[in-house]
Amino acid sequence: MFLPQRFLSISLISIVVMVCLVSIERRLFGISYFSERMPETEPYNLWHAWVALSLSLAAIHGFTRDASCFGVPVLRLALRREFGVCIGSLALAVAVAVLFCLDADTFSALAREDNVFEWLSALLIFAASAFFAAAATGQLRAARGGAGRVAWLAAGGAGGFGLVLFVVGMEEISWMQRVFMIETPGALLALNKQQELNLHNISTGLSELIYYSGSFVLLTLAPFIWLYLRKGFSLGRLEAFAPSVLVLVASAPMAAFNSDNWSMLPTQMMVMMTVIILLVIADLALRSGLWREFVVLTATAILIVAIQQLFVLQAHKLVRIWDPTEYKELFIAFGLAIYGYQTWARLRALAPTAELPIGRRAIAG
Repeated sequence: MFLPQRFLSISLISIVVMVCLVSIERRLFGISYFSERMPETEPYNLWHAWVALSLSLAAIHGFTRDASCFGVPVLRLALRREFGVCIGSLALAVAVAVLFCLDADTFSALAREDNVFEWLSALLIFAASAFFAAAATGQLRAARGGAGRVAWLAAGGAGGFGLVLFVVGMEEISWMQRVFMIETPGALLALNKQQELNLHNISTGLSELIYYSGSFVLLTLAPFIWLYLRKGFSLGRLEAFAPSVLVLVASAPMAAFNSDNWSMLPTQMMVMMTVIILLVIADLALRSGLWREFVVLTATAILIVAIQQLFVLQAHKLVRIWDPTEYKELFIAFGLAIYGYQTWARLRALAPTAELPIGRRAIAG
């Protein structure tokens, strides 16, 4: 059984470090660690970022050492349309950053409720939900046709993803409160930060941390892990649920849009680990002679650092300190839509009655 001991050890150390930081900031500075606040560049903040960088480097290096028993990962040549998707996502991130530099008011206006980016985020999440619902329906038919218990698991997994994403999409638009002119119940008015018909604004900091961390694990960490493990493991029909490198790169700009949540260790580590992961994959591309992939991966990593630095150093220009996270959620939704489509397409391509084996693959050499 494969157990990434180094990676898990660093993950445990990171949790312990965060607990210590929570205690330090509460006792020394009298502030809540998970509160929204302006990014700072004082010596303590720089030390905090150095800790995050050290843990991020150790985690990724530890995992690559753990997975070295499976050999060097194989990175395939990207299709032209995949390049287009990645470059389009990166171009949008740059355009948004430039807009902030030129006109912070318009940047804020486009991030507001019921504006284009909120609805686009919701529509992308609903699209992902629809793809998973379609995948669940197809797997139910396959299971009833004799594809085996793995088809039932695939149907349950796709259905679960579809349901969760539907709820996330409805939360994004406050369950269409403003469309149907529904008043916020009195019980929510005192609890909800924005006085909307949703649950995530009752405890915005915690709900955002959970959503962003989950998105990082699914859209960034999982594709990287599977890139290293797929030579050694077969998941059969469930392999369709493994996010691809395309999902990772297309959604990677989500890492750059942080301001009010920048001071938290998980946020800093997610940004830094995303950059490190992109550079590790870029190195694989370079070693394989995939120059176009190398350029796109490296450019994405560099621009994430540049854009994140912009929102840290120029945070005082923000109309609302949390405005960048509204754009972050757009890139998360984009990644989820691609992931939903890929999962649906892979499951659809499988033979309806095929029962694919699950287990360890034989490794040559």
